[in-house]
Amino acid sequence: MPLGIDPTVDYAFKKNFGDPENADLLVHLLNAVLRQSPPIAEVTILNPFNEKEFATDKLSVLDIKARAAQGAWFNVEIQNKAHWSLRPRLAYYNASLYVGQLGEGEEYKALTPAVTICFLSEVLFREVDAPHLRFAMCDCRHGLELTDRLQIHTIELPKYNFEQRPVPLKDGLIQWAFFLSRAAELERETLKRLLPSPEFAKAIGVVEMIAKTPEERMQYEARRKAEMDFRSFVADAREEGREEGREEVREQVLRQGIADHVQSFQRLLGETVVPKEDLMKLESDALKELRDELEKRLQARI
Repeated sequence: MPLGIDPTVDYAFKKNFGDPENADLLVHLLNAVLRQSPPIAEVTILNPFNEKEFATDKLSVLDIKARAAQGAWFNVEIQNKAHWSLRPRLAYYNASLYVGQLGEGEEYKALTPAVTICFLSEVLFREVDAPHLRFAMCDCRHGLELTDRLQIHTIELPKYNFEQRPVPLKDGLIQWAFFLSRAAELERETLKRLLPSPEFAKAIGVVEMIAKTPEERMQYEARRKAEMDFRSFVADAREEGREEGREEVREQVLRQGIADHVQSFQRLLGETVVPKEDLMKLESDALKELRDELEKRLQARI
């Protein structure tokens, strides 16, 4: 029987890579992505997995922050929606990870690399076929890198096209991409045969534990449902806005719809809900900007 647990649901993702007991899995994942020499030997997870962290807030962010023994800082996350705000958000988080290292009076030489790694279940960069992209500060015209201390890696899982890839799999990153993409639909023994190394045996065990433990399964399903509900809500809101916007004579109806979206986003964010009559006093552009800003902040929490 297939395991039925999708490792790209961020609850399962952080259970595998954000639990201090599984720090070896995070080390293996980081080395598979970075392929640096010498490889990372040890990491400290700075925001350890905590089942209670989203028990009362199913939109809490479940990224992984860690620091290597050599000093580099890492932010690792999974994104199941390649939404429009993801590119600037990745840049912002990476810059924050870098700037946040220095205390008052410390020198710049104390700065160590800040590396953001984002796995994606959707394609974000359709311009290229490569699934793994590395972004850094460089002169694009001359190919000259200013520094390697700010890095953003994206790994777009759909680009691997495992239906046409022969097995067994050799490359470490491809193995992790296969695990994240296919683990939910394969049986345990099949996965262990295709991914025989100890790290994957442990990761498979984590997924199996979630599947078989009622409390864990309940937490996983709650998180998965929250992700699906949010994506559906945003898609519906956008579609309603487009449908209403096609009829210019119904501008007032469109404004009311946008005001409804603003109030819904405010409720999801736990903020004070502005009365609709006050929202309707805003100019159309200002109302749309407010909706877009709230949506961006809400997406940043997913």
